[in-house]
Amino acid sequence: MRIPKVGILTVLLILFLSSSLYAQIIFDQVLIAPGINYSLTMIDIPPLTIHTVELDLSSPFIQVETILASDSLMRRETLTSMARRSGATVAINGDFFDPTTGMIVNLMVSNGELVKLPISRGIFAITKDRKPIISMLSVNINIETQYGIIPINNLNTPRGANEPVLFTSRFGSNTLISANALAGVDIELLDFSQALPCPGIITAKIGNIYYGVSSSPIPKSGGILSLGGRALSYLPYLKPGEELRIITRVIPPIDISQAIGGGAILLKDGSIVFNTTGELPLPKEVTDKKNPLTAIGIDSSGKVYLILVDGRNPKSEGMNYLELANYLKSIGIKDALTLDGGGSSQLVIGEKVINNPSDGRERPLPNAIIVKTVRPQGEPKILSLHPRRLTVKEGETYNFSLLLQDIYGNIFPISQEKIVWKLEGLAGYISKDGIFYAQTSGSGKIIAVFNGLTAESEITVVPLQKISKVLEDFENNILLSISGSGFDLNLTKVSISDSKFISGKKSLKLDYSLIRNGPSFIYINLNIPIPKDSRKIGLYVYGDNSGHWLRGLFRDNNGRLWVGNFTSASRGIDWEGWRYLELELSNLEVFVGDRSVKPEYPLELLQVYLVQLKDEKKNQGVIYIDLIQSL
Repeated sequence: MRIPKVGILTVLLILFLSSSLYAQIIFDQVLIAPGINYSLTMIDIPPLTIHTVELDLSSPFIQVETILASDSLMRRETLTSMARRSGATVAINGDFFDPTTGMIVNLMVSNGELVKLPISRGIFAITKDRKPIISMLSVNINIETQYGIIPINNLNTPRGANEPVLFTSRFGSNTLISANALAGVDIELLDFSQALPCPGIITAKIGNIYYGVSSSPIPKSGGILSLGGRALSYLPYLKPGEELRIITRVIPPIDISQAIGGGAILLKDGSIVFNTTGELPLPKEVTDKKNPLTAIGIDSSGKVYLILVDGRNPKSEGMNYLELANYLKSIGIKDALTLDGGGSSQLVIGEKVINNPSDGRERPLPNAIIVKTVRPQGEPKILSLHPRRLTVKEGETYNFSLLLQDIYGNIFPISQEKIVWKLEGLAGYISKDGIFYAQTSGSGKIIAVFNGLTAESEITVVPLQKISKVLEDFENNILLSISGSGFDLNLTKVSISDSKFISGKKSLKLDYSLIRNGPSFIYINLNIPIPKDSRKIGLYVYGDNSGHWLRGLFRDNNGRLWVGNFTSASRGIDWEGWRYLELELSNLEVFVGDRSVKPEYPLELLQVYLVQLKDEKKNQGVIYIDLIQSL
């Protein structure tokens, strides 16, 4: 019997977040449906939990939409409620809003219907041909009568003192005026030929005219044109029974299907543009402090990413806007926009909140982005082990979960007694229930086999010592160079790579080619300051079993040089895959001079370098280095 997908998936995802294990790094990814993948990244220094939903808008099985709370402005509704009543598989919070009235502040277009006009901040939009856009734009509305044109100042917003405002049924049952406005004239616009488009032209018929009113009923299939103060000069253009046209224009011209407003554009064409776009500024407590944050991004292939960073809790401190911009850039996002954050940051999958809202409960929201799915049924063909990548400490345990799906993301039951578990390259034990017991440090894989299908996870076991400070994680494209001798200059290079990593999405990659007839030294120039109270330096190395010696060169506060060993000279890098290495700073040896002197702190890690003195071991190879840290 097939188990309902939503229930099992929700339990699986909550399991990752509620685990008592305080792991160094957890990375996982789950297929939700064709075109939807959810990923989870958890690290403990700094403590961060990052949720990402990747959307491929070309998938015929998904539909991305915007939704209003209770289908009306100035209402609020929990995200789980919006997801449930709309039949959404995924939902994430949307625009900023007035906490008193619940009114959203920026543009909204829902299924082609214009709901709210934009302000001078960024928006996310999907065109009618399913292309995603992050930009700033303007929308104009004109009402065209046979006597003249009425330019509309605002849409679905309480009317001000001297402006013409258009209300549609999306506003609610009745119009409103602002506190500084006086009673005016409301004109019924009946029989809209379609919902107000963005852009487009519709027709309507003038109905009743209400004089001296501050509120009037909004017809369900029409609207109200509200005039006050100087805008009453347009009243002669409007005669009951006559037809008019309502024209909306988007600048620059975009045929919008869905749109939602945001807080600030962080990235444009792969460059950080925060605070340079001329947008209306947000308060510094929103942009400069570490908070829970929600963002939406687009990569170079047109895929859309819903990103939520948890905050204000022990497992995730949150980010500020600039930190988020750097993170999104590091994972390959091209254009990015923040949405509302703080207690509003919420992600729902399968009608359950997946993240940890900072209010301690769901905050009712005014609007959201939802993703609907339509999936056929297939045969179970995909076996996946969760999490996909994990770092634990010696002596800790972790309970792995196995997922059996078809190509459409539907979930099938698994008979626990038929699972065969294996360890590869790991010192430890895994029970028949999928509980891994880590022993000594090292790296390898956990493998599960079920009905001829195989799934695996990458595991790194690190020593028990608590990491105190990350010195370099190679996420921000730092400048790198090499020096030394005994290697081929054309075939040896250092770069930032996204193919293998322990933390984040990048690591340092060294491609090398050693030359015979003489010692080989390849110095990777880093120049990393080390905190004064540090006892050790640790780093992760993805080895190639070459046997090369890996060392560090340091400079103390007096300018004296010191060396230390990350590997022994005799064994060198004698493993394949990731391994955690440490160097005791108390064991450093002076590079040249009196060996009785002691280093003057603080130190600087000038270089990590590769050494090979034996011709028979000279070769071409590749190693990776990630997460340099002090302890």
